[in-house]
Amino acid sequence: MNDLRFAIRQLTKSPGFTFVAVLTLALGIGANTAIFSVINALLLEPLPYPQADRIMTLAEETGGSKSSVAFPDYLDWRRANSVFEHLAVSRSESRNLSGVHGREPERVGAAFVTANFFKVIGLAPQVGRVFTEAEDKVGGPALAVISDRLWARAFQRNPEVIGSSLIFHNQVYTLIGVMPPAMTSPQEADVWFPIMRRSNNPGWQNRANHPMMFVWGRLKPGIPVAQAQAEMKAISARLEKQYPETNDKVSAVVTPLLENLVGEYRQNLALLLGAVGLVLLIACANLANLFAARGAGRAREFAIRAAVGATRGQLIRQLLIESLVVAVLGGAAGFVIALWGRDALVALGPAGVERFQNLHFDARVLGFTFLLAGLTSVGFGLWPAWQTSRADVQLALKSGGYATSDSRSARRLRDGLIIGEIALTLILLSSAGLVLKSFARVQSLSLGFEPRGLLTARIELPFSAYPEAAKVRAFSQALLEKVRALPGVEQVALGANPPLVGGWQIPFTREGQLFPPAQRPNAECEVVTPDYFSTLGVTLRRGRGFTARDTKSSPLVVVIDQTLAEQIFPGQDPIGNRLQMEPFDEGDESGLFQIVGVVARMKFQGFNDPSTLPVAYFSLGQVKRNSLVVFLRAGAQAKALEKSIQTAVGLIDPAQPVFDVRLMQDRVEETWVTQRLLTFLLGVFALLALVLATIGLYGVIAYTSLRRLREIGLRLALGAQRFQIQGMVLSHGMKLLGVGMLLGIGGALALSRVLRSVLFQVETGDLEIYFAVGVVLLFATLAASWLPARRASRIDPIVTLRAE
Repeated sequence: MNDLRFAIRQLTKSPGFTFVAVLTLALGIGANTAIFSVINALLLEPLPYPQADRIMTLAEETGGSKSSVAFPDYLDWRRANSVFEHLAVSRSESRNLSGVHGREPERVGAAFVTANFFKVIGLAPQVGRVFTEAEDKVGGPALAVISDRLWARAFQRNPEVIGSSLIFHNQVYTLIGVMPPAMTSPQEADVWFPIMRRSNNPGWQNRANHPMMFVWGRLKPGIPVAQAQAEMKAISARLEKQYPETNDKVSAVVTPLLENLVGEYRQNLALLLGAVGLVLLIACANLANLFAARGAGRAREFAIRAAVGATRGQLIRQLLIESLVVAVLGGAAGFVIALWGRDALVALGPAGVERFQNLHFDARVLGFTFLLAGLTSVGFGLWPAWQTSRADVQLALKSGGYATSDSRSARRLRDGLIIGEIALTLILLSSAGLVLKSFARVQSLSLGFEPRGLLTARIELPFSAYPEAAKVRAFSQALLEKVRALPGVEQVALGANPPLVGGWQIPFTREGQLFPPAQRPNAECEVVTPDYFSTLGVTLRRGRGFTARDTKSSPLVVVIDQTLAEQIFPGQDPIGNRLQMEPFDEGDESGLFQIVGVVARMKFQGFNDPSTLPVAYFSLGQVKRNSLVVFLRAGAQAKALEKSIQTAVGLIDPAQPVFDVRLMQDRVEETWVTQRLLTFLLGVFALLALVLATIGLYGVIAYTSLRRLREIGLRLALGAQRFQIQGMVLSHGMKLLGVGMLLGIGGALALSRVLRSVLFQVETGDLEIYFAVGVVLLFATLAASWLPARRASRIDPIVTLRAE
């Protein structure tokens, strides 16, 4: 306790030193704590389900690409497997909820699931019950289970709503249960319906059809994931032999639920954790040099303590306690910095990841912070304490000033720490520069359409109210007329599955070609109105777009994109050729569509669209769709027309809600969110590393100059010019920079394998970036060395030599 009180007194005697040390450590620990809190929330925090590590998601895989599961394949998986307690299937959709007293119609996320889905998740309803296997069948009752969110939002958590009737998509369902708040699967689902009521759908019985169904399984106790994966692959191989036309090269993929939810963020988080780890190393190197300089300045104090009986161990313990006090203060301040940075991380993070939006600082994060503080206290305190305890007591007592020189090993280690700081800073700066250039490329990339000034709004027409194409067309025409009449509207169009909103894939063949179902090529399917291409700003390369004459009674036509034209008609004019396609609603037959136009390729998934599928566009006058998206171009006034669109839809059909009203530019920027967060954080960490390295370099140069005052005084007394003294000090900084840059470039090149996966249209060996980083470090080194060099060249040699 006496040592602790003495350490506190010593630190309070040097408030400037203490402030710099605590702040340096706080920045390093704060950055590490903030990133660890994200890792904890996304990857370490268990899912709120019983034995969640046993919950798996299953998908089908063909040629390395995952897809949804064919319904007959799921039924075979369920019968044949021996590794899962329960194997369920889900299909995510959305439904219009209407008829709730005192509330406007609203759109809610829906999941059609098998009755055993709730057994897979392992949660019981908090009110009421879930549907049973006996109820989940063709002709079974229309039942609904809702989420706690919807129960609170629409019914104020009134338990008496159990047993009441709710209207979803103009159909009456009986509400039988409410799930607890922990139930969040599938994502964004607020209501669960029995799926087997629809299992007699002819389209679902086709093994070649993958109707957006995904499988969920709960492993039996003691069954590892690898064993489950091996068995499901074996079952898939048997199905491939049994149904070669539809299941050729189709396999099963088993993924833990948590990995399925957040696995795509693992690599970026590891990269960020490595970056903040480097920042902390730089901070520790700075503090080690800072404490070493302070220990050297207190050499006479420790010599006196040693002369009166203090042991070497006692001196080391005293210095370590001082570094521990700084570490605790730095850890506490770092935790506060991390708390402050949490809001920034949430704001910059992906909006659709619920675990990211619920960042919190629990006992694990707090423990990490102070464990880090404890480790760093040893990291930056042990070497200075060891060096100080080895000082020559007699020499220190005799000198009493700065005439004593450091040992060669101490100087080398001090310079080595600075070289390491420069190397680590170069690695961080070059990484940040590459990612920043990549992000700039992302922002400037043409997506094949113009998102600025474009407002989008979604409408889902219930099949029960709009079963016929004529009713859908009448609604669409009325809506287009009303929206065109709004003030400020330049253009308006409708689409079914447009860029960044949805997707629908269909098989196709060129007229006269025959392929087995499993080998038929696929294309993205878009159903649009005539003004779609001009409204989105898509370039028409050849032929024409759709017109009002393209109706059900006219010949079937299709507009294809440049990718499809190059794949199917290389070196030919595709206009006039016909394709066999199936864009109609489930159960309808395929048809021959004549190609009338070719448009430029659009990136439907954003800047890093992994899909190589071509796109085929169909006229809403010929192909029925109940899912519609309004595209309204109105420049800067677009966002202000949100309420006007809702009013227009309400005048046509008051029961239809308008949902997901957003600017297309916002949708585009959502695809950047991971890249933007990575760029921002790496930039912050690199800047922090640069500042810390510059301060550390300044400290070492200044300290070295101070220890060489007698030598500098002698040089000046013997005729050395002041610019020569400045050059001597600056050369020390340049030597450290040169060695540090050589090591840093090697480290940066070694890191290129990791960076390659997060860069877009940027090579890891970009010489411009490395040259720019070298210039930045050169100026930082000159700035850090100039002031000590200038101060050393201005000393009075007579005064200095007399003092020594």
